[in-house]
Amino acid sequence: MQINISNLTPNILTSITTGSEATLNESLPSLQPKKRKRLYWADCARIFSMFGIILLHSAGYGCEKTLLKRKDSNVMIICFYNCMTRFGVPMFVLLSGTFILDPSKTFSFKKLFRHNILRLATAFAFWSSINALINIFLYKKNKASEFLKLFVVGEEYLWFIFMIIGCYLISPFLRLFSNDITLARYFLGLCVFWGSLIPTLKNIFSSCQWKEAQDELNIWTSRWHYHFTLEFVGYFVAGYHIVYHVNIKSLKIRVLLYVLGLADVFLIFYMTYSMEMKTGRYSKEFRDSYTLTVAFYTVILFIFFKHEIGRINFSERNIRIISKLSSLTFGMYLSHMILKGLLSRYAHIKQEEFLGIKFSSTIGCPIFWIVISGSSLLVSYLLSIIPILKNYVV
Repeated sequence: MQINISNLTPNILTSITTGSEATLNESLPSLQPKKRKRLYWADCARIFSMFGIILLHSAGYGCEKTLLKRKDSNVMIICFYNCMTRFGVPMFVLLSGTFILDPSKTFSFKKLFRHNILRLATAFAFWSSINALINIFLYKKNKASEFLKLFVVGEEYLWFIFMIIGCYLISPFLRLFSNDITLARYFLGLCVFWGSLIPTLKNIFSSCQWKEAQDELNIWTSRWHYHFTLEFVGYFVAGYHIVYHVNIKSLKIRVLLYVLGLADVFLIFYMTYSMEMKTGRYSKEFRDSYTLTVAFYTVILFIFFKHEIGRINFSERNIRIISKLSSLTFGMYLSHMILKGLLSRYAHIKQEEFLGIKFSSTIGCPIFWIVISGSSLLVSYLLSIIPILKNYVV
């Protein structure tokens, strides 16, 4: 692998193509000392990831678990849908880190809190309120007195906002070494070991029912009291590092990586499906966001977008489409789970049904995905043309 790891001076940094706003609707024009060319490959990656997340949730845990319970043969295809789309959230975090951690951009705590974090916080407040009101008055799942609890905790899918805010809060420290290649790679090495390898080993021991080995590993890791480079912070740092400090010039090496990435997807599927057939229960041991299998797949896909999609000279018309779709992805994420619930309950559109017509889940899930994607895109667009809401809720 040929990797360019030379330190970048401010003058060189000025000439590098950067400036995409592909960070979950984070646009940072005022932080750029000079106007820079937008990274349209990053916008494409963001759009691709959003549709991947919607497919993941369209097939979803509940559908796969139900099919397993009734021993439906369609579970194999649904399992594959759920394995191949696991890159979605990690890809978003890679993209977020790419631009937030750029030390060539002027940083201020005022900008961090009043723009980046405030926008995420107001989005959470708006959508958490909508979810709470729906659960109380439409679905009748909760009492009105429980509104505050529902609002503060939020629906499960809104965890993403908390996680990204957490990454933003520590970004001032991470920016200090984002251009120090040795220190950044040392940090990423710790992330791989503690944040991916150890959880993967735990999952392997658990899935193989090696209880003694699992207990010993749990005791060993607990004694370290190590939490510094766990979970999504590795993706956050890796995004910037790959974009600016990893340049794979050899086409043969890139093709080899892509083949390995595809093989990894099928490996994830094979191990997951085999485990489910063996145990009869839903398995996520090999497709969690932190596992080595998903991390490898996600990074390879990120490299593909950077090197291959990044070579495309888009027409002005395509640029306008890409830019607009990219700007709508955050609103799509925030609204798609609400729409999924409403469509399932009131429109009879779900994994095995479309307007009362029954389908197998193999066909029904892609149809469900298309409907949710289209409706969430429409909702996001409508909110984006409302002056106040477009700045704070999508």
